[in-house]
Amino acid sequence: MAKRPWISRDRGINERRFAIQKALVEKHFPCFKCKLAHRCLECDGVITPSEGCGSYRVRISYTRGGVPRVRIKDPQIIPSSTIHMYNNGALCLYEPRETPWRGSDNLHEKIIPWIAEWLVFYELYLVCGKWFGPEAPHASFAKE
Repeated sequence: MAKRPWISRDRGINERRFAIQKALVEKHFPCFKCKLAHRCLECDGVITPSEGCGSYRVRISYTRGGVPRVRIKDPQIIPSSTIHMYNNGALCLYEPRETPWRGSDNLHEKIIPWIAEWLVFYELYLVCGKWFGPEAPHASFAKE
């Protein structure tokens, strides 16, 4: 009897989890449009952190088995540990040793609110020249 091809249960769960993440982001944040391709979920959207602030075009990239990475696509922001960005331009949204990303976490509940919060602190930084948000040392993981 020949074996029938099938998707393993674990792989099927992971695929559904990404489809659910996509649906939840688009439901709770219609300003984001997401696409699933090659084990990666990419969500593009525009966030205006507060009234009177500029708008920022952001991209969330979430590869299966990894952690979400967030970049500001427009306007361009020069990476700097002073404003809690990694050398590669990804935002430093949380301290990974204190608050590790878990596969059961949801983008719409954690990452998108953290992006908005980061943008508020960035806007304050532009005005005051000081980062008022939570801080974590970047020396040990600056390259992300």
